[in-house]
Amino acid sequence: MAAVTVHLRQILVKICQRYEKRGALTGMMTLGRDLEPAQRMAIENFFGLAPLVQTSQNELKLSFDRLLANKSATKIDAWLERIYPLADRKHPTPISVDDDATRLLDQLQLAFPRLGPIHHSLRRNREALGRKLSRQSSQVRELFFTTGKIVDFLLDNQKEITLSELGARFWANSKSLRQGEPKKMVEQWLRLLRPDLPEEEGVWEEFLVIRDRLTITALIFAPIIYQKDGREYDWINQLYLAGEPAVVSWFHLEGVTSCRLAGENSDVGTLVTCENEAPFSQLLREKGESLLLFTGGFPNRAVRKLYQIIAPQVTCCRHWGDSDPAGLRIAAILHRIHPLALWRCDLATLERHQKTLLPVAKSLVPAAFSLLKNDPDFPFALELSFTLNHGWLEQESWLPDDSMYT
Repeated sequence: MAAVTVHLRQILVKICQRYEKRGALTGMMTLGRDLEPAQRMAIENFFGLAPLVQTSQNELKLSFDRLLANKSATKIDAWLERIYPLADRKHPTPISVDDDATRLLDQLQLAFPRLGPIHHSLRRNREALGRKLSRQSSQVRELFFTTGKIVDFLLDNQKEITLSELGARFWANSKSLRQGEPKKMVEQWLRLLRPDLPEEEGVWEEFLVIRDRLTITALIFAPIIYQKDGREYDWINQLYLAGEPAVVSWFHLEGVTSCRLAGENSDVGTLVTCENEAPFSQLLREKGESLLLFTGGFPNRAVRKLYQIIAPQVTCCRHWGDSDPAGLRIAAILHRIHPLALWRCDLATLERHQKTLLPVAKSLVPAAFSLLKNDPDFPFALELSFTLNHGWLEQESWLPDDSMYT
């Protein structure tokens, strides 16, 4: 192990205290904010880069799930045996695994056989589970089995569902998943099922869990006319004719029986999907002939529904977004609904903008490499590989030249 500085020793003390309190090392632990270069270097040398996560608030965090991934209980104990002397603390005598914990884990595996990564993680932390069972056996069993039911349900879920609806359905209480341990445990288990998802990205959205349905909206600039309940609605087209985008909620889209593009735009033209707000506003001001759809980051159900409806009716679909791993994943989500081409963030554009590229955050690198390795059909692998090697292009940094105008 690398040399231990004063600041690093304080971190090791916190790790020991966390283990003594919880009986296991899981989740995330903050290591500091606005760290000095020497402090950060000592941390990186000690833990390696893979388990470290840099937040937008310039906090550095340690992911124990990454740090201890694929390590057996014996190897974790051996690691702790080395940590305790460096922290000048006495390693507590390990508690033997409780038979009740083993029994509960076996029952969970029988009840929810699809949750393999979760079962593996729980077995690595049987000691902590044994502690909990010894104090509150019935409550712990209920928490674990109900969490299993929720996560198993979300694996097959195809529609947006709110936290309140999940709580009412599985806990008979709409407020049960808004905060507290049940929500935290469901979130942890869901993240175990998506190991390639960067820590900065919300895991709830991956499983279509939302806070409320009023938030499911899309911003669209297109001459859309749709039919619903035997009636034709032209308001989106009227806003388009006035040069204004329309805010379309899921309430508008739910139950739509047909949709078409009005007038001369029928079966012609280009649809541009745009990731960020400022570039979308720029496209609106340019008064081009393209139809525009704002994804607002990762596309929600309303965005995906509109794209699914409009894309087959135009001759060309393009996506303009950041070329970082998240931006390329957004493009891939839409591409798999209907094929599209990257625009202003394609490989040729990235090569032309090498002087303005930004380094990829260290916390995103492992997930990006894993994506390339585990998804051979990822449609924008060339751009992602270039981004990992040279940096990523922010939408706002795109610079035009004669070849870019269409």
